[in-house]
Amino acid sequence: MSFRPLLTLLALAPLTAAADGPSLSEAAIRAHLEFLADDALEGRATGTRGFDLAALYVAAVMAASGLRPGGVDGTWYQQVPLIEALRVVPPATFAVIRDGERTPFTVVDDFLPGVDYTVTERTFSGPLAFAGFGVSAPELGHDDFTKVDVRGRIAIVLSGAPPSFSSDARAHYSAGLTKLEALQARGATGVVYVDTPEDEKSFPWAKFVQTVWQPSMRWIAPDGRIHNEFPDMPRTALSPAGARRLFALADVNIDTVFAAAANSTPQGFSLPLAIEASRRSTFSRLESSSVVGLLEGSDPSLKGEFVVLTAHLDHLGKQGNVAGDSIYNGAFDNASGVAVMLEAARLLARTEPRPRRSILFVALTAEEKGLLGAEYFIAHPPVPRSAIVANINMDMPLMPVAVADLIAYGAEHSTLGPMAERAAAAEGFTLSPDPQPEEVVFVRSDQYAFVRAGVPALYLGTGMQARDPAIDLRAQWGAFLQDRYHMPTDDAAQPIDYPSLAALARVNERLARNVADAGGRPQWNAGDFFGDRYAPR
Repeated sequence: MSFRPLLTLLALAPLTAAADGPSLSEAAIRAHLEFLADDALEGRATGTRGFDLAALYVAAVMAASGLRPGGVDGTWYQQVPLIEALRVVPPATFAVIRDGERTPFTVVDDFLPGVDYTVTERTFSGPLAFAGFGVSAPELGHDDFTKVDVRGRIAIVLSGAPPSFSSDARAHYSAGLTKLEALQARGATGVVYVDTPEDEKSFPWAKFVQTVWQPSMRWIAPDGRIHNEFPDMPRTALSPAGARRLFALADVNIDTVFAAAANSTPQGFSLPLAIEASRRSTFSRLESSSVVGLLEGSDPSLKGEFVVLTAHLDHLGKQGNVAGDSIYNGAFDNASGVAVMLEAARLLARTEPRPRRSILFVALTAEEKGLLGAEYFIAHPPVPRSAIVANINMDMPLMPVAVADLIAYGAEHSTLGPMAERAAAAEGFTLSPDPQPEEVVFVRSDQYAFVRAGVPALYLGTGMQARDPAIDLRAQWGAFLQDRYHMPTDDAAQPIDYPSLAALARVNERLARNVADAGGRPQWNAGDFFGDRYAPR
């Protein structure tokens, strides 16, 4: 679509719907999505003017829908202080030393450096140790550190977690933060990452190389510390070829290592090797704002509790030219999710009686940079954190055709699951189980920041069953992930089924209202993996 001024879209979004044409919700969602995915917003990258325009638009829509500002100091916004860093790739070096002999590795072909947020140039060196997956889970009978001491050593770790783990445990122990915390606690002085063959198939090294030219970010705490930086643990990633070279230099058969990993066998041993490495980074500080709208609850005894609906507003901005297009519009990821959340907000605000608990609607920044906006929000919420009872997240609802089912990622963890099933059924959707638990989706979007804070949460996504049985929606999902996901072709010109998105908005409305009106707060299920780890005691 060609760019239309902000005020024109604001006027059209709540009103445009002919009597015999699309529903009010369909027209509103289409207007929101087409504006947010327009080239004029230049891909909504965190910290850019395009993102700021998107945030201004969302705040204006929230106001027009009847919400009140829910951000900081009576505004619509929560500013997130950030630091942005970029690895300067070509000067980076990485060499393996054995018995005094130095073997240089080639940047990009063999390795890629990590990034620094506090120094522009860094050199580091040290002996190596292999620590399997880098997982210590004695409660599950697996501890990669029982046979190796990584103190004072740079640890080589495999991606992922033991395949024998449940999907929940695998999700938790695969997370980079979990591994870094375990390695830091044991005195490791750096990390070298190696992908398993399975992970290399799902995300090949060539695709990883494309991403490292993008800036990385962290949020800055009020005391000035960079959150989750681990400055004393420099990280490096090896390509499949680089990993084979390194293990061969240690006279270790890497295929034997991979076979043991596939069998979930704990592994750990010192290597007769050391490394010397250097890298260069540039960094700068910036701010970006999440947008927060408030629908105040109607029950005097419950309106001090809050249900939080989230959808990330950012995308990837402008990057290298792909087939003549350099703007990563992010129509499905996640303009569609924000549009659905905005329409759910309008429906809730315009329907009497209002929900009993209050509801916060949050268009988050910096999800694509590592869930940073969500992490900052739950670490510094504009309401008491103890008053947040649940999070319902919406990320990349992919609806190219009429969809018959939804997936509530995380539904099995708390009493939110049955509520989501009822809300979906009321709008004619079935609720399907996670079709790819090995992808550990539950820890890969903004709801996981709430989970780690002990808040019951789920991520409401779209399923893979089309209402027309002749349509192979699973194949369309695969084609999207292959050809459009995180590409300029994820734009508003692709097929988008707006009636399905409107129905999804009504599911969100129902679910949010049910949670807000319930007599008690949502609860983690007894013995739940995440609840046992993170729920307040």
